[in-house]
Amino acid sequence: MAHEILTISGIRFNPFQARYSDIQIVDIAHALSLMTRANGHIRTFYSIAQHSINCCLEARAREYSRRVQLACLLHDASESYLSDLTRPVKKQLGGYAVVEAALQGLIYAKYGLDDLSEQEKEQVRTIDDALLHHEFMALRGIQFFASPPVVERDHDFSQRDFAAVEMEFLDLFSDLELTRPAWQVVGVDGCRTGWVSVCLTDKIADVNWSQSIAEVWARGQTADYLLLDMPIGLPSGPADSRPEPEARLHLPGRTATLFSVPCRQAVYASDYTTAHAVNREILGRGLSRQSYALCAAIREVDGFLEIQPQARDKIWESHPELCFAYLNGQGRSFIPLASKHTASGQQERIELLLACEPQTQDVLAQAAANPRLSRLTADVLDALALAVCAKLGLHRGFSSIPEHPRQDEKGLWMSIRVPQIIHDEFTQYS
Repeated sequence: MAHEILTISGIRFNPFQARYSDIQIVDIAHALSLMTRANGHIRTFYSIAQHSINCCLEARAREYSRRVQLACLLHDASESYLSDLTRPVKKQLGGYAVVEAALQGLIYAKYGLDDLSEQEKEQVRTIDDALLHHEFMALRGIQFFASPPVVERDHDFSQRDFAAVEMEFLDLFSDLELTRPAWQVVGVDGCRTGWVSVCLTDKIADVNWSQSIAEVWARGQTADYLLLDMPIGLPSGPADSRPEPEARLHLPGRTATLFSVPCRQAVYASDYTTAHAVNREILGRGLSRQSYALCAAIREVDGFLEIQPQARDKIWESHPELCFAYLNGQGRSFIPLASKHTASGQQERIELLLACEPQTQDVLAQAAANPRLSRLTADVLDALALAVCAKLGLHRGFSSIPEHPRQDEKGLWMSIRVPQIIHDEFTQYS
């Protein structure tokens, strides 16, 4: 984590390579509510979030546009990731100003403020300075400017409860938010080092590496659906039927890509020898070392869904090879592709995605520029295929394999989701 911070929502945030989905308003509100103005050189605790709220309310009192009100609320948002340096220090650190401007620009862009006019920016600056003056008067008894700037309302400079300030910040944001996506989906593929996720909305595409499934959820919990390439719902006995046998019927010649899922008892075993013996005893079959290698990730997802039940309605199991076969069959049938472990198989996947998803090139360019993702091309392609099928399923509806799935002992559905088969022409959604 030498180049990252860990946000309160669990996102590993690199200020030099931040992406849209790294920016979360809950992280901004929480951090700013716990960071004091003036580096603490005031009589009581007065947070950057309180300052931002007061700036927003001053813009409202002046009857400025909702855009300016939101810009006032978010004008110091980059400090939630970079800290609030004093003005003299900022002037000496030229590199800091570049990073701050880039990050603040990304935050503004995410929330629909990347096209602020010079007049709007000046309105924000004027309010920021006015509040600065009145804060110093109230909290230090110092007159910052020779001529006190006029404010249109009385502002609260008292010491307030952190949680109450955080909630007011989030309430104001919710009231002013300009750019809620019409839809948002995420495809998630497990890799050797963590998780690769691709987020698609009606406005942007975003690809990320996450260390944990909890971090994936932190980035994507506002999505409509997250399609995940990892078993959800584990058998505890021979009567618990998983979807793999039926799903293999759609992948002739590629059935080995759908491995047999171990029983829950084997997933939670302490070592391979025990897991192999337990799986044979309970399900009547042994456990390959390849399958056992996935047990840690299966266990992670299973445990996460147990402690985050609200995620169960959004995180669904799917499978990249089924998704590629669905796309290759133009949504009318499943036509498997060659192995992704060959150069031709990988190129075939890229060409297929380019043909049916307008944002594919952007996703591939982002991945190539990211040191963590540049060597995970196959995983990026799998995550993108899952995201594309989540997008199609959102518009067309989903099918379940099997059609009537069963729940495991924790109430998790043992089902692989894919978009519904259609009978008209293949339609792109953008």
